[in-house]
Amino acid sequence: MNKKQKEVLKNNFKIYEFDETLELEQWTNGGVDMIIDVTKKNIINDLEDYIENFDIDEEIDMYREIKDYKERFTIRQSLEDFEDWLEFIEDIIKKLKEAE
Repeated sequence: MNKKQKEVLKNNFKIYEFDETLELEQWTNGGVDMIIDVTKKNIINDLEDYIENFDIDEEIDMYREIKDYKERFTIRQSLEDFEDWLEFIEDIIKKLKEAE
């Protein structure tokens, strides 16, 4: 990770740094707290894997088990919120690649 890439991350996430990994925290537009673990050496690949393996249906099912969430979000709102989240992460990936 170079200096420009670190700036991209700092401008978009709350970062918790460990020896070999980073924990990236951000909220969806709807206020869902999302945390992504990445390795320092493979941030872009790890984020691409995150996108590839993100199962919106599974996320919605999991969160809709929480009473407060279910009362605040319809299924459609949940879907839109998580789709926006994935677009946000894709934009971060693009910015990180441009900063290489």
